[in-house]
Amino acid sequence: MTPPGAPVVAKLSTTPIKGFALDHPDTIELDANGAVGDRDFFLVDDKYRLFSITRSGAFASWHASFDRVRNLLRVASDDRQLEAPVTASESIAVDFTGTRPIPGHLVEGPWNDWLSEIAGRRVSLVRTDAPGAAYDEYAMTMLSDESIAELGRHTPDGSIDRRRFRMLIGISGVSAYEEESWRGRSIRIGSAALRMGGPVARCNATTRNPDSGESDLKTLHLIQQYRGRQANEFGDGLNLGAYAEVVTPGVISVGDDVLLGQE
Repeated sequence: MTPPGAPVVAKLSTTPIKGFALDHPDTIELDANGAVGDRDFFLVDDKYRLFSITRSGAFASWHASFDRVRNLLRVASDDRQLEAPVTASESIAVDFTGTRPIPGHLVEGPWNDWLSEIAGRRVSLVRTDAPGAAYDEYAMTMLSDESIAELGRHTPDGSIDRRRFRMLIGISGVSAYEEESWRGRSIRIGSAALRMGGPVARCNATTRNPDSGESDLKTLHLIQQYRGRQANEFGDGLNLGAYAEVVTPGVISVGDDVLLGQE
């Protein structure tokens, strides 16, 4: 039986390539690495460092899709697109945050020249060895509509596009920033069970317009001014939203109740 006033899933956001435009499926399947098909790939520069939306907005409008059965990757924006097989070459391990090297393989074929042209510098496509492993700290992230709305009240337009924060699960039906207080609690959504982590420390990626990729909003300044630096599990930072990890794999859909358990 659903408790009165239980929060619900309002939006789901995924992308096969880290830093590319988000898609918003009605349903996602969770395994130990998070949402199946989310962040199976990422880009590196010529020194094999992560090249993502934190560093460049070149791919903000580019949507990607990956057919695992046919092993076909497709990226498209407006009237330009490329679809080609994914062929692995040499192995590589890239540490996004200094805490967790992510093993993968560089991808051969037309991808690197084509993506480098868009980026305006040399980049290479990497496929993670463990599907869905191209995440920073935790496979799962959660942010409420109420938290976005509260921060958005302080912007010139009075609102903020949720896509700036690139969170897997968007929820509604809570008080602003409430999800950050759920650390250690169990969560049941659909047929999946999660364990909530600490707050997400935000980075410069949030300053970028989700469509143009331009840095057009001082999001970090807003958080600093109206929330200040706050503790998180990595020290302290400019927090918004919460991490989570998968306890029991399952399926989550938009409209599912978010059922909180005990700490």
